[in-house]
Amino acid sequence: MLKIERGKILDYKGREIRLRGIGLGGFLMMEGYILGGRNIPESVFKAKLAKIYGKDFISEFSRRFRDNFIRDEDFFKIKRLGFNCVRLPFNYRLLEEPGGLNYLKKIVGKCGEQKLYVILDMHAVPGSQNPDWHSDSLGKALFWEQEKYRQRYFALWKKIAQTFKNEPWVAGYDIMNEPVTKKVDLLKVVFQQVIDIIRKVGDEHIIFLEGNNYGREVDFLKDLRGENLALSLHFYEPVEFTFNWLPDSKYPGTILGKKWNKTAIKGIFKKYAAFAKTVRMPVFIGEFGIASRCNFCGWEFRWLEDVLDVFEKLGFHWTYWTYKAVKGMDLPDGLFQLSDTEGIIGRKSLVSGMENFYQLLKSRKEEFFLIWQTRNFKLNKFLYQGLKNFLINP
Repeated sequence: MLKIERGKILDYKGREIRLRGIGLGGFLMMEGYILGGRNIPESVFKAKLAKIYGKDFISEFSRRFRDNFIRDEDFFKIKRLGFNCVRLPFNYRLLEEPGGLNYLKKIVGKCGEQKLYVILDMHAVPGSQNPDWHSDSLGKALFWEQEKYRQRYFALWKKIAQTFKNEPWVAGYDIMNEPVTKKVDLLKVVFQQVIDIIRKVGDEHIIFLEGNNYGREVDFLKDLRGENLALSLHFYEPVEFTFNWLPDSKYPGTILGKKWNKTAIKGIFKKYAAFAKTVRMPVFIGEFGIASRCNFCGWEFRWLEDVLDVFEKLGFHWTYWTYKAVKGMDLPDGLFQLSDTEGIIGRKSLVSGMENFYQLLKSRKEEFFLIWQTRNFKLNKFLYQGLKNFLINP
């Protein structure tokens, strides 16, 4: 089991280890853009699905989508590519489904077979921790407003800790993805309570703590008590470039009046590195990524190289976002991108992505589920080449 000593992550033999992995976005927490469309909350999508096909169909849909999106061979592939861990985002609703916890158990088991560490990431919490689709929110972060949601959240982490406390291939727990609240004192109380709950059941796994305001504001973490705590950050700056919101923007270059280059990126992270040193926490970049504009543009891969080099020199751990996606022109896409020559998920209709699935399930149901297997996705070789130079055994 991994542990932290003097701000470094060590393996069971006491050797320093650097986590370099990839996120399994879109799998146990469906996200619209990853699946080729606009971003609507997973619960909204499934509610309409139930209205069209009946409530009983939801469990079949979820099972068949998940069983095809990530399969046993994917963990072999991830290991072969040179990664040593995966960050597994999941919707809290998964754990409230009959047998839902078995998905996490299965994935941890399969990763263990490949000697891959797993970071269990609660990507959406009861009531939603921020107002965005990726917390399964309808536009409000009700977690911070109602105690009932917080109690459900605490109960779920107790269940997770009781289940995985002795599992050596669980690297640790990312207890809340991208919280956003003005109630920083409450955020601090919530984090401390989760830490205490996990430790009380005898679980000593690493606990990854994200800053407020989408992981960027971390000062409050200095007041938390406990062992095996790590600082977790996300990085997509400048978003106008990495999300391709300004298609003509270039890196290195000036974007919205600010100069962006390796020096600017290093300046941002040196501040976090200094903070982490004072609290004796390692730094884990749980998410960073970029929209691949085309195979030959090159600007995004220069950004990737600079970011990874900064991480390397500062001793940071990281997981790239994300493993696979329907290629889009905005927001970070996947290391593997869908090659849909049959137009099953193609953009022939007036709607795309999740909102197109309602019709596809009527007309091309079997093809719909099978298309999500990674054999139908192509490796983005330019993106992989940028990552490969910083991987363990590529």
